[in-house]
Order: sequence, then structure tokens, then C-alpha cells
Amino acid sequence: MMKFLVLISLIALARPDDDKIIGGTTLSPNQVPYLVNLKRFGSLMCGGSILSSSYALSAAHCNTAAASLTVTAGDHSLSGNDGTEQASNVVRTIPHPQYNTNTLENDIMLLQLSSSIRLSSYVQFADLPAANVDPAVGSDCNVYGWGNTAIIGSNYPDTPYGVTVPVVDNADCNVAYGGDIYDGMMCLGLLGTGGKDSCQGDSGGPVNCNGQLHGVVSWGIGCAYPDYPGVYTRVSHYISWINQYV
Repeated sequence: MMKFLVLISLIALARPDDDKIIGGTTLSPNQVPYLVNLKRFGSLMCGGSILSSSYALSAAHCNTAAASLTVTAGDHSLSGNDGTEQASNVVRTIPHPQYNTNTLENDIMLLQLSSSIRLSSYVQFADLPAANVDPAVGSDCNVYGWGNTAIIGSNYPDTPYGVTVPVVDNADCNVAYGGDIYDGMMCLGLLGTGGKDSCQGDSGGPVNCNGQLHGVVSWGIGCAYPDYPGVYTRVSHYISWINQYV
């Protein structure tokens, strides 16, 4: 069964089995200064990355009415006031025009913000890769988010987690998923071992490889299963589209 990375309260709006951070460790307050969270009516829905003072990046399957959304940069504790947060309403959501809800192709979305996000030691813009330049198979990447940290049941942390997982060859990933992997997707995981992955609540969050934003948390089967790597949107595939706005 496919998994998306949205919270349980939104499962009716998306497909089942969301992604979370499994096998990771908690982050320090300014460790990932481009990490943002996307809240719907004040409740965590997805993750994302801040790209500029006016735009954030997330997954298209996180799309819902812009008026219900808030993007917060510089956040750490979801329940407390860190004094470093910068929250903004969303003017409009811009899902990729070829996003396919059935195949999850082009699962990427920009969010135009109503308030200007300012740079600080806790808020920095993500560094994008060059078009179609990708990390090597086997190289380590880092995935971040506030999602569930339990493989069975649920344990949603108050602060974000990160996990390091290697890049899996798309051909091997395509075999695992029976032909459901497309060029605009990339896979991360420990084939045959499992234990490290993203899951519920991490949808739209960043994948950092070699200091650049190479992926967006998208989908997979289960969480941290040995035979099913996590599937992510390949950001380098969409640089021209992003540059039309940002």
C-alpha cells in the first residue's frame, strides 16, 4: 500500500500510509535553518524548505486551500515559543501543473508567502542544485521533519528529527516498486536492511545531499521496510520550473 507523508488528520485528503523520520536523531534549534513546517488551521500537516523571502517548497500532495495554511521558518519546538520563529500566511499554492495524483509524478509544490521571511542565524534559504545534477548512487543524504518516529503506532515529536540514508539506484528502486518509479523521483534507503526512513508528517520536507536541496519527501510502501526505499521528488529535475517563480 502506498504511503504519503501527511498527518493522520489529513489521510482522507490523500492516499494512505504516510512517511515519518525513522531511525534518526533530534536536531538542534538551528541545525537545518531552511527547514519549515506547513500547518493547516494551526496543526502540523507537512514539512518544507524556504527558498527565498517569498517562497517555500513542499510536496504537491500537501496541497489544500491556501487560506488555511501557515508556513513557519526558524521553528523548533512545535508546542513552545522559541523566539526565533517567522510565520507567514500563504497567498497561493503552486503545485506542479503535471502533478499526477495516481502515479505521484511531479509531486512538488511552491507556496507563495504573504510575509517576507528574513535571514537570520536560524533562517537561511536552501541551496538548490544545478538542473539535472544529482548525488551519486550510494552517497549519503539527510532527511528532516517533525513526523512520527515510531514504526508501529505513533510518536510525534515536539522537535524535528533527521536521518541519514543512502541514495538507491532508480533501476533497483523501480524493481522494488514494480515499475512505479519515474525520472522525476529519487529513492533513499537501506535495501535489504531497512530501519531508516521518513514517514507520517514528513511529507514535503527536505532531502539534503552534499549541502544542497536534492529531494522532497513524497511516498513509499510502509516506513523503513527492508524491501521498499523511501521515494522522493528529484529537485534537480524541476529547477527550470522553480526558477520561473523564485
